[in-house]
Amino acid sequence: MFRIGCSETVLEVPLFAELCGYGAFQGRRNLGVHDPLYCRAVFFDDGKNRAMIISSDLCTMDQLYCAEMRAAISQEHHIAPECIAFTGTHTHSGPALGLSCGIGFGEPDPRFQETWKKTVLKTAAEAFRDPEEISFAEAGRAPLTRKLGNNRVEPEKNATDETIRWIRFLRPDGSCKLLLHSHGIHGIAMNLPFHKLVSADWMGAANRKIKERKLASMPLFFLGPCGDVNTYTSCNELKNDTAPDVIAAQYLADLEKSMAAGGEKITCLTIRGTLKACEMPVVEQSAESLCKDAEVFQSISVQHSYRLIEMATALEHGADLRIMNDLQVIRFGKEISFLFIPGEYFVEDGAALMARSQAKYSFAVTVANGHGQYFPSESNMKRYPDIQSALACSNNCRFGFYEIYGYPVRHHFKYQDNIAEFLADNLVNMEKSL
Repeated sequence: MFRIGCSETVLEVPLFAELCGYGAFQGRRNLGVHDPLYCRAVFFDDGKNRAMIISSDLCTMDQLYCAEMRAAISQEHHIAPECIAFTGTHTHSGPALGLSCGIGFGEPDPRFQETWKKTVLKTAAEAFRDPEEISFAEAGRAPLTRKLGNNRVEPEKNATDETIRWIRFLRPDGSCKLLLHSHGIHGIAMNLPFHKLVSADWMGAANRKIKERKLASMPLFFLGPCGDVNTYTSCNELKNDTAPDVIAAQYLADLEKSMAAGGEKITCLTIRGTLKACEMPVVEQSAESLCKDAEVFQSISVQHSYRLIEMATALEHGADLRIMNDLQVIRFGKEISFLFIPGEYFVEDGAALMARSQAKYSFAVTVANGHGQYFPSESNMKRYPDIQSALACSNNCRFGFYEIYGYPVRHHFKYQDNIAEFLADNLVNMEKSL
């Protein structure tokens, strides 16, 4: 017998806690809650193996915090660590999580860090006490009737995610216990002038509408690859706070239509998982080389220049600036795979990764288990081969260059050009091992 337990808890955000997501040193101190953030936990049990997925309405995850909570949940509820995953919805209107969000990008509030941990453990325990029999799963893909995003890195090509991937788990009476849904666009609809209010953004609005329409007892959103995709509209453009609901309404219309048409019935839901820490391919530099880069950065970003000098100083004091990230795969039977990526992956690379998967219904889940920042495509890496190439960027935010050269804010070396392919190869091989 396959069983699922679910629970959700509001994530309380202290007044004046700094919010995370719109760039460095924004000073976005929380002035109130527009709509609440949630922590959601789903417990899976196939009769032999167990799994748990914890989703938080936050911009990023933190590798150390996720590891700490994974160990606690594993011990308390007898779930193998490799079958416990943590994801973020990537709203840009929630507090920073952990200690490595990047200097100036929303300073972590100790009160919220403790709140998150306690909420995770509480919500996981409640999900564990809520098991219900599931007769089968149904999976499908909903094509969008219109684009919900714009590609900010290559606007001339404008590649975006044009599909909603979904799985619903049905009780013996035919009602839906859990709806997993996934799409890739940033959670940035709730921007100016509402950027100092807590919000779960358009993803939160979609989850709320799913419950209002009784499409599922529990909705769980997975952020698809969208490191290069912004929402097509926002509160700043509409001059009001309705943008998240506008996007969610269009999203739900296509999702409902696809589910009404029916998906593929899946009865084999045997749980398997694998988790491993991988050293990322980086461009290692000397302290002298970093200082030379800092001089070039002075004309582009003084803050990045400061960070590079700090990196050089850290190296001189024996610091190791290489990067380790946790990669994870959880499978249900042969038909369903979740490929968890600890950062932001680009949309076309994500589509290629899911096409390589052995599973018919594969989900590339980003912002999972840690904060590895952006993993740009190799073509984008080669488009901006050095810092000077930033000066050739035509857009004001230097999107494309920004994703590659944001590495100094976390005192880590720059990724090599093949980072996206490296992640894909490892995830596909991990999936094959299951």
